[in-house]
Amino acid sequence: MKFLTQISAALALMASSVKSSPVFDELMAPTTPLKRAQAALTQVSGFGANSSGAKMYIYVPSKLAEKPAVIVAIHYCTGTAQAYYSGSPYAQLADQKGFIVIYPESPYSGTCWDVSSKASLTHNGGGNSNSIANMVTYTLNKYNGDASKVFVTGSSSGGMMTVRWKIPQSQGQRARKTEHVR
Repeated sequence: MKFLTQISAALALMASSVKSSPVFDELMAPTTPLKRAQAALTQVSGFGANSSGAKMYIYVPSKLAEKPAVIVAIHYCTGTAQAYYSGSPYAQLADQKGFIVIYPESPYSGTCWDVSSKASLTHNGGGNSNSIANMVTYTLNKYNGDASKVFVTGSSSGGMMTVRWKIPQSQGQRARKTEHVR
């Protein structure tokens, strides 16, 4: 019970400190009614160190913005990258706005994310957070993305991962977190 109280307090503190970003808000506002995503969700291997075994899926719209923003959309427990791609508006919005969406997929039975191990809580510790950071670095480099426009969002366990996720600070990247509780 003490653990749940601590987690609840931490989430409440985090929720009070997370601020909306005008850039993120603009990316999430459709310019026209949303249509089915036009490009395919693609699995990527070889994106960097991945000792946790997380899978990387990416959605790159056919009309990519110059220096595109990157949205990391982290699925819920029992979810998959494909389910989050199909059940969220990010790919359709990417078609309108020209940003890239990364859909990480948990490697664990039950597909919840590791949000509490030392590996995931340690910068460059080799856990899920490190694998996701490497997905972002790969994407920024491959598509000439804008490191100042990296946003992380998730539902349920994916929302908890947004709190744990860290980008390698040696590369000067910063991410804004948004959490969607499901």
